[in-house]
Amino acid sequence: MGLLVMSFKKIFAFPKFIARTTIFNFVLCSCLLQSSCTTALASDALPVLRLATGNKSGVYYPLGIAIAEVAKEANLSIEVLQSGGSIENLHWLSQGNAELCFAQSDAVYYAFHGAGRFAGKKSNIRAIASFYTEPVQIVIRKSLQLKDISEFKGKRISVGPAGGGSEANALAILEASGITINEIHLLNLNYDDTLKALNENKVDICFITSGIPSDVIKDILKNGAAHLFEIKPDLLARLIEIDPFFIITSIPAGTYAQQYENITTVGVSAQLVARADLPHDAAYKLIQTIFIRADVITVKFPQIGNINIRHVFKGIAIPVAEGALTFYQEKGLYRAELYKQLLNYVLALFSLLAILLAIKYRKIISYHFNKNEIARVFLVLLAIWVFGSIILYLSEHKINDNYARLVLSFWSSLINWISFGQKEPFTLIGRTTSVIMTILGIGGIAWLTGELASLFVNKKLFGREKKMDTIRNHYLIINWNEKGPGIVEQLHNADEGEKRPIIILVDAKEKIEDQPPNVFIVQGNPSNEASLKNANVEKAYSVIVLASSSQGEVSDAQSVLTILAIRKICLENSIPQIPIVAEIIDPQKVQLVSFASTKGNGYIEIVSSKNIEKNLLAHAAVNPGLIKLFDNLLTFDEKESEIHNYKIPRNFIGKKFSQLVGATLQLRDKGTNVIPVAVYRNGKMYVNPSADQVDILEEGDILFAICDKKEDLQALNNT
Repeated sequence: MGLLVMSFKKIFAFPKFIARTTIFNFVLCSCLLQSSCTTALASDALPVLRLATGNKSGVYYPLGIAIAEVAKEANLSIEVLQSGGSIENLHWLSQGNAELCFAQSDAVYYAFHGAGRFAGKKSNIRAIASFYTEPVQIVIRKSLQLKDISEFKGKRISVGPAGGGSEANALAILEASGITINEIHLLNLNYDDTLKALNENKVDICFITSGIPSDVIKDILKNGAAHLFEIKPDLLARLIEIDPFFIITSIPAGTYAQQYENITTVGVSAQLVARADLPHDAAYKLIQTIFIRADVITVKFPQIGNINIRHVFKGIAIPVAEGALTFYQEKGLYRAELYKQLLNYVLALFSLLAILLAIKYRKIISYHFNKNEIARVFLVLLAIWVFGSIILYLSEHKINDNYARLVLSFWSSLINWISFGQKEPFTLIGRTTSVIMTILGIGGIAWLTGELASLFVNKKLFGREKKMDTIRNHYLIINWNEKGPGIVEQLHNADEGEKRPIIILVDAKEKIEDQPPNVFIVQGNPSNEASLKNANVEKAYSVIVLASSSQGEVSDAQSVLTILAIRKICLENSIPQIPIVAEIIDPQKVQLVSFASTKGNGYIEIVSSKNIEKNLLAHAAVNPGLIKLFDNLLTFDEKESEIHNYKIPRNFIGKKFSQLVGATLQLRDKGTNVIPVAVYRNGKMYVNPSADQVDILEEGDILFAICDKKEDLQALNNT
């Protein structure tokens, strides 16, 4: 059982209070969950509980009075005791002079473990709740312009009453800074005496650990005789490393008079602590009443802020009292903490999945990245945000609440990015990352603004025109006739996975009445090299040469000249020849065009409608239904298969064609239907090839197959 609990804690990274709560707490509370609630509600004869607080001029005493008043409504009688502060309170609690006390998280931690000012372990104390964070507020006499804590040496420093939490925090901060008690003039003055001494220039610096706003700090700062001191990031990180009970926090701008900026400092949580033998029902009713009447306590004691059950474990590092534990279990608080941790893992897995998908579909992303300038800007900004947020989480989550969870890190980094420092990181790595994100973000936003402005100007001046040199991997349609709209519709059919851009190059004489959407028009002589380059022909995925409707009988001749011009451009640019599909009107000129197309050893297909019509009619007469078959195969439709081509996968090079056919049968068993029909090799097409035609598959072979979409052929890579 112990090993199981330890494994569970490691996996889900429970907060410190869970890690240090004994197994006995969980087992006992689970067994008594039903009975404890009934007992707690039924008991009317609970003992008087003594609550040790602090000095009347401090914050613990009025908070104790507020809680004592609302406790009467639950038949709980609480006697509020004045004391010297956290250290004395915990001694009283351990010795049985009080049943409850307020104490700072650092003092509670030291008391339970027998460290610091405590000679022995106070193992008989239990946490009830953590109410709010008390910042360590350092005030400097105005005439002293101290920039670094190392300058505190030799100064007169008031740290509050001896044995109090302010003194312990001050000494911890000074020690972490390398300043010993012998290098300062330590003064244990209460708050009233501190204020008087500051006004009389008898104190240089004072440390006050208190909720904000603090009436004492208000009195000190109201006449402008002093100002707040901010702890530098390197010391903050060192403090958290040395004393993990510290919490990095800030005093918001405007909290005090003439305070115009946030003041970063450390703080401790103000905790309600009980003796371990506090009756179960007393602890249950006490914490239940506090949360039921939280609004009343907040009104009476505004420094506490909004009492929130989600924050009750903040800074707690000792076991929780059994009665309070029952209440939190009933409220589902443990589940909430578990969900927070699970959300971290889910977000991390989601980020990993996004990266893997980006790697898998890198070609598609690269295509859109290169094609669309605005998409490129957004992808860059997204990458900056994602990677910056992850780095900020890893460097800040242990010491900075704004980055405590991965989801919070994404939000805080975005806010910090937009508002330039509102969610300030504390570590050197965090601050460096934030600065880099800000610089890159400003550049990215300027880039985006420029692109949007350019797009706006282009649309205003040129309508739908676009710079052709930014388009690549596109379909280029040369000339235009009645078949054009249907071809565009097929190329942009929903069943065609990658929607490539389309450029139409037409002579000025040709008119396109209804310009298809997502299509760019370039005017010029299709057989002229300059016009072809304007249409970015050397970067095209493939070219369709239609018979020109305006050229009449010389249309085929112009097609030959166009093909030769394309071949010449590819040769001069030392790039592979662009695949060409050419429509030829006169069947007698098919051979001439085939001869012209061999220039440059490029891949070309010639479509002569008259030849195709003649052959289809003859074959359909012999094989009725053939026309419908071809109609299905030559139409992109989500519910029908088409003929697609795919480069022979490397895992089949050197193998027999029959082995590839066998692999497609295995795919069919898995729900992917692929039927190999032909192999294209060295300018020749072998349909249903025999072993004499295609025996061993070679590199460069192209497979033609019937399947629903081209992606189906990619499955051959995994067979």
